[in-house]
Amino acid sequence: MPNIQFLSPAEARKIAAGEVIERPAHIIKELIENALDAGASSISLYATQAGKTQLRIVDNGHGMDPVDARACFLPHATSKITALDDLETISTYGFRGEALASVAAISKVTLTTKRTIDQLGIKITYTEDALTSEEVVACPTGTEFIIDDLFYNTPARKKFLKQDETEWNAIQQAFYAFCFSHTNIHFKLYHNEKLQLNAPAVATAKDRAAQLWGPDVADFFIPLEPSAIDDKIGLQISGFITNHQFWRYGKTHTHFFVNSRWVKNTELSKALFKGYLGVLPPERFPGALIFFTINQAEIDVNIHPKKEEVRFSKPGLITTALTNAVKATLGKMVNNRLQTADLAEQFSTSYMPAMKPFSPPPVLERWPSLDPHITMPDVFDLDAMPTVIPTPTQQSISHEHATSSGATPATPSLGTTINTPSYRVLGQLMDTYILCAHHDELVIVDQHAAHERILYERRAHYFDQAHGTLLLFPEVITLSETQTNHLLLWQDFFAQQGINFDALGSTEIAIRSAPPQLRGPSLQTVLTDAAYFIEEHGSLDRAAFSSKFNEHVHSHMACKAAVKAGDKLSMEAMEQLLNDLMTVENRFICVHGRPTLWSLSKQELEKKFRRG
Repeated sequence: MPNIQFLSPAEARKIAAGEVIERPAHIIKELIENALDAGASSISLYATQAGKTQLRIVDNGHGMDPVDARACFLPHATSKITALDDLETISTYGFRGEALASVAAISKVTLTTKRTIDQLGIKITYTEDALTSEEVVACPTGTEFIIDDLFYNTPARKKFLKQDETEWNAIQQAFYAFCFSHTNIHFKLYHNEKLQLNAPAVATAKDRAAQLWGPDVADFFIPLEPSAIDDKIGLQISGFITNHQFWRYGKTHTHFFVNSRWVKNTELSKALFKGYLGVLPPERFPGALIFFTINQAEIDVNIHPKKEEVRFSKPGLITTALTNAVKATLGKMVNNRLQTADLAEQFSTSYMPAMKPFSPPPVLERWPSLDPHITMPDVFDLDAMPTVIPTPTQQSISHEHATSSGATPATPSLGTTINTPSYRVLGQLMDTYILCAHHDELVIVDQHAAHERILYERRAHYFDQAHGTLLLFPEVITLSETQTNHLLLWQDFFAQQGINFDALGSTEIAIRSAPPQLRGPSLQTVLTDAAYFIEEHGSLDRAAFSSKFNEHVHSHMACKAAVKAGDKLSMEAMEQLLNDLMTVENRFICVHGRPTLWSLSKQELEKKFRRG
């Protein structure tokens, strides 16, 4: 008997379908793309048990007549091309001719569709890869697909489906991508019969980010400079990126689109992050909604069975253009901020008092407000902080101190010795840097980095002993369903930190109590960021996670509470900040590894002015 056997067409289609459809999110991608090609202006997705039990997609596109409705499930059926050469100019979402055939091979499918010119529509059912029923029905113009019992006839594939939460995350990610790439369409998303997202048409991707991620995230997005254009391949790059004040522990807020198609491309990610070098802390990721427009002949969108990847004819040109666009955008943002202030006024004689030594302050009972004109974020209940600030002493700033935290020190001269009574504050430059004279050196201090280090070191003394107090009115925070689930999984852990909350439905939590140090608008930011952190590190054991989480939260809180670049400081506030910096450990780097101060020696200055 021969060893080689021939599979039946039905079995062969089941196997082939598994290469195209691995999870519910892949079905969504295929069917929404078809709805977009059909000119839909409204698309609704209903998922039950993360799509494992049922997926239902409804659009108001132009629909199909009975002949096309029957033919669309056949292998290699397409309305997009007639010959191989058409692949070079196809302007729809690509071609494979296997999408609906694959879906029908591994699920039970019901299609209801009607054209505008027809009085009645058609409803057909496919089971076991065969047409099992057909009837004429009254229905609205458009198309409805119902996908039941995914992989019911291919148990080998079904067992590889992930937990509902994981599959739902994949569905949301795919659905959100369509929302961003087609802002002119009204999208609705339901899960287990509950409305999760209602996103009417908007003007820009930034507006869509406000719908999907909330205004607190969208406010960080700035328009990408549209300077990266190459006429030879028709390349244009546009979109939005987050500024230097936003980051996440994962890449969930980064999306790339090529000719309106959401794609995954490692080289594009590297090019984006390269543009942020020196801007964000290590292993932190920005948000980005990047749209590439390029001649269709310069890309291949059919290299991947699920059409998730794209290949460029000139990848180096595109990645370089993206990096340059990101750098130009961030650079322009800084320049605009500086141009809004009169630098001559900022560094005038009003900031140059008589240079005389001053005595260190007494032991502080609490951290004072740096300046009456600066509104500090209401994060710490400062009166509740224990007195942990030692008296300033003559301390040497050494290279060993800079490396004691494990961070790599900056390359400039950090061997400076600043004794508290011996330096003199000269003034503030650009509302960001404090200038000091110290012996024969000019010392430049980053006010945000320095204050961040001070608050971090002080908070470390009492963070593990946090106790919650009952809030007069519970604070309600709106999150995604996934974020809410992440926080609920660690509800006991948060309770140990003094934070007690309950779920209000699937997308809200009500905070009943919190430590005195966690108050005001930063509480929502901290908990939202914690949800992302849990998603990234939740696989660790509880002890390891607790250690990482403690470190993460109190460094995050220090950053939020510290004075910012752009805050004007009085002379007294600058002197106070420098005095306090001299009392903490690891004073040469902030919690993100950036240097807190820089120095220029007399010799370096004289060399610049050719006096040496």
